[in-house]
This record gives sequence, C-alpha cells and structure tokens, in this order.
Amino acid sequence: MLTLKRHRFAAAAATLAVTIIVALTTGSAGAGAPMNAMAETVSADTDATDQETARTIDHTKESQTGPGYVIDTRLKLSTVDAQAMREGNKLTGGLIQHAVQKQIEKEELLRQQAEENKREMEEQEKAAARAAMGCSEEDYNTLLRIVQAEAGVCDEKGKILVANVILNRVKSAKFPNTIRGVVYQANQFSPVSNGSINRVHVTEETIECVDRALAGEDYSQGALFFMNRGRSRKGAAGWFDRSLTYLFSHDGHEFFR
Repeated sequence: MLTLKRHRFAAAAATLAVTIIVALTTGSAGAGAPMNAMAETVSADTDATDQETARTIDHTKESQTGPGYVIDTRLKLSTVDAQAMREGNKLTGGLIQHAVQKQIEKEELLRQQAEENKREMEEQEKAAARAAMGCSEEDYNTLLRIVQAEAGVCDEKGKILVANVILNRVKSAKFPNTIRGVVYQANQFSPVSNGSINRVHVTEETIECVDRALAGEDYSQGALFFMNRGRSRKGAAGWFDRSLTYLFSHDGHEFFR
C-alpha cells in the first residue's frame, strides 16, 4: 500500500511539474494564485490517498496479501498478555511447588535422622542399664523369650510383671544371680520344661515391656513366684497356696512371695 501511495504522490508531483512548466511558458505563473491552487490540489490528493490507505488498513484481513493489500500486524495485546500471564503463572507455580517439595523432603529427612539418633541413644542407654545390672546379651534374649512364652497373651502390665519376677529372683540370694541362671533353674518354668521357650516369636510389645522392666518399671510388690491356676497341676497350685504368701492377681496370673 505504501508503494501505491508513493506512485500516486509521484504522479501528482509530475502533474504539478508539467503545470508549472506550462505556466512559466505561458506566463500564467506570475500572479501566484494558480500555483497555490495547484499545491492545494496536490495536498488534497495526498490527503485523499492517506485516507484511502487508512481505510484499506482498517479493512484488510490478515489472510489478504498481494498487491494492493497490507498485512495488519497490530498485536492483540490483551490476548498476548493473558497468555503470557498464564505461562508465567505456570512457571512460577511449578518453581514454587518444586521448592516446597524440596523443603518437605529436607524436613522429612531431618525428622528421620532425628528419630534414628533418638533410637540409637535409647538403645545405648538400655545397653548401659543392662550392663550395669550385669545383664549380658544372652541374658537379655533369655528374658525376652521367657516373658513371651509365659505372658505373650497378656497385656503390657502382665508382661512387665513376669519380667519383674525374674529380675526379683536375680536380686534375691535364694536364686541364681543371672537371668539365664534363674530361667533355666530346674523345674521352675514350664516353657523351659516343654521347650516352647525356643519356639516363640518375640513381639515388639514384649521387647518394649522387658525394656521398661529393666529400666525400673515394677508392679510386682516384690513377688518371686507367679502361676496360672487354670493351667497348673492341682498339686502345684496347692503348694503355692500352702507355702507362699499370696499378693495379687493380674490377667490370669497370681503372684506370690
């Protein structure tokens, strides 16, 4: 379209030039008025050309190309800005989500490390407590198994009570001075006699209860014996009643001193 405009302007200029030459030749340019009129004619033609160009631009479609057309390159800024905003939001949201996820993973790792450090410290404290009591690793495993065999179906207090009785015997001058010695003393615990002590699966709850007993948690009132009357021979139950002092019962077991 700009090329067409230049062509029209050139044609107008050529016409003006010819008119001026004619006027000079004929002397009609002396008054000056015709020159002004001709200039106004050229200006008007140029303005008309500009207006036609503007109209052409206004009505030109993006798909129209070729001679006599221009491509409307005006940007639809609102559409572009909205798209850029959406893309920017996606990018920003992705970066924020990634940063948040990394922070969560970091905090989770720190939490796990803290828990692991705590467990290690607790194990060290328990090992130190067992060592202070003269409880070897073999003694500890024996205590776990006898508690599981004797009180595996009992509640936590019932498990701790059985462990209390074993530990009370270790402290008593009437019994061996080690856990293994107490548990494997002849004719004392039926799981040893029937071998079930070697077949039990020690649960996490039993481990926790034994550790609590070793740490000093004690409900035994000094008990040195316990029995399950429903599972004991009549003669054995009679001996408990005749020879020992009854203290209390809990979760199927009766405790004596």
